[in-house]
Amino acid sequence: MSQAVEFINSFSHTGSRITDLSRISGLLERLDNPHNGQKFVHIAGTNGKGSTLEYMSEILISAGYKTGQFTSPFIEVYHDRIRINGENIPDSRLNEICGRVRAAVSGENYSQFEISLAIAFIYFKEENCDIVFLETGIGGILDATNIIENPLVSVITSVSLDHTELLGNTVSEIAQQKAGIIKKNCPVLLSADNTSDTISIVKDKAKECGSEFNIPVMNMCVTLSSDIFGSRFSYKADEYYVSMCGHHQVCNAVTAIEAARILRKSGYDISCENIRNGLAKAKVKLRIEVLSENPPVIADGGHNASGIDSLISIVEKINRPIIGVCGMMKGKDIEYGTKRLSEILDTAICTDGYIEGCMPADKLSEYFTCKSETAPLEAAIDKALSYAKEKNGLVLICGSLYLASAARAVYVSSDK
Repeated sequence: MSQAVEFINSFSHTGSRITDLSRISGLLERLDNPHNGQKFVHIAGTNGKGSTLEYMSEILISAGYKTGQFTSPFIEVYHDRIRINGENIPDSRLNEICGRVRAAVSGENYSQFEISLAIAFIYFKEENCDIVFLETGIGGILDATNIIENPLVSVITSVSLDHTELLGNTVSEIAQQKAGIIKKNCPVLLSADNTSDTISIVKDKAKECGSEFNIPVMNMCVTLSSDIFGSRFSYKADEYYVSMCGHHQVCNAVTAIEAARILRKSGYDISCENIRNGLAKAKVKLRIEVLSENPPVIADGGHNASGIDSLISIVEKINRPIIGVCGMMKGKDIEYGTKRLSEILDTAICTDGYIEGCMPADKLSEYFTCKSETAPLEAAIDKALSYAKEKNGLVLICGSLYLASAARAVYVSSDK
């Protein structure tokens, strides 16, 4: 572990509770406000943020722009949350910039996210990015990324229940938090897969801010073909392909198409071919990612009700037994997740130990109504593979992004 990552890990995930953005504002001020003057696309939402960000980023990369990407959480290594043109921040730059941030830190109880964001702002500025795609962590109004002013476009993806202890107990309350990223006289783009209440809330906030409101016209979108390896679709008479599967990915891609059209108005030279190439190239690890084909092994990081529903809508069409390697975090809607997964799983092999705060495997197993058992992570994967070969089945690693990430590392490193 590098010195920089050790320093970042010395802070908690959340830091002390905040009521405004003065803490991140003070830190950035001591660093000469590296965010000022940069060109941002700001992205909030419950689901689809990461995928939509990748689609948009790849479109701009295809168009020849130097493109910064800030995402959370990291998937494999800390560095993959801060990238330029898809390349992780080099360790040498991370350590050097982290040294400056360390010197600027006061006695306040910062979050890891705030420290990471400060590093990212400095990196993107010093590398002269043409555009930066900035993903919120949790929420919107009080998210540290909301310190930016005048984004090129504020994008809000699918809004559903998650982090209710912080954001509210209803989708409408959460939508109000996400709509907090909308700035005066800056275009707003809302993905089409939202409730009428969310659409009204975002539309009203945009009107209040004097900001142009945009939403894709999904009755002009037709899915031409779809399987676990991707989808072909047409939108406004043009045809596209995405390698990430599911209707929700078509919806995310259409949001990215509309974002590209908005960015054209800001002077970015983006062709139809750039859009096609960017969408086709975009991939996000652990978004229904196929790790192997024989037997099929799919890893997915969906961890809330909406994410699990999207996963199930795809894998339930596969006509073969499904063996799950399952883990979930305390505080999530475990009852709903296990109930839905029990409907499609032949066997659920529950595991834990992949991160602090995960539900103990024996307790998680009790929630499943299908056949269930427990095993440490690597043994759980081995068991699932064995069952899949025996039953001509499919292995599904799911329930938590942290589990999927840990399992992916085990799976890839052991060459299973």
